[in-house]
Amino acid sequence: MNLEQLVDFRLGSVDVRAREWLRKNTIRIAKQTFGSVFIGQAQAKDMSDRYIKSIKFHLKGANTPTANLELTFDVKSYKTDDGKPLYKWFEHGTKKHWIYPRFKKALRWNVAGGGTFAESTLGNVTPQSSMSEQIGAGESVYAFSKGHQVSGIKARKVLYWTRQFGTRKFSKMLIRELQRFLDSTATKVGV
Repeated sequence: MNLEQLVDFRLGSVDVRAREWLRKNTIRIAKQTFGSVFIGQAQAKDMSDRYIKSIKFHLKGANTPTANLELTFDVKSYKTDDGKPLYKWFEHGTKKHWIYPRFKKALRWNVAGGGTFAESTLGNVTPQSSMSEQIGAGESVYAFSKGHQVSGIKARKVLYWTRQFGTRKFSKMLIRELQRFLDSTATKVGV
């Protein structure tokens, strides 16, 4: 193989080498860039640790040699115990609505900091019938309700802002690291 054939061979393999590197490294870079933005946005909006840990990254087309690679991320695993999509409610918000117990006689929740029923984490509520019970001195205070109106959930848009702020970081880091890889695997003739 002469030098011209080697250069042609190396130039012909650049796209294969780059694609293989992207297939192996895209999710790692996504976790570093989009992941850090997601955590920052979620923490700034007082989201739970369970929500923060629920982000998942997917790389479509990684198993097909000629398909375009497509990176997606979601928090679809963040659901209620009965499978309802909590992440959608926090992402897009909800309107004022009525809640009621479906399987028990009353709803029950811990009123944070021993506050009153209206100061609970549900926001502004209009109870149909409620009462509070103090378990013991210094312990939790519980509120009960057979149904009440809740003001809804404010849209947090964590995924929206993660996509907005993370895309530029992700693109820059991906291009920079791919260029480093191609430079480090280049031969003395430059390919």
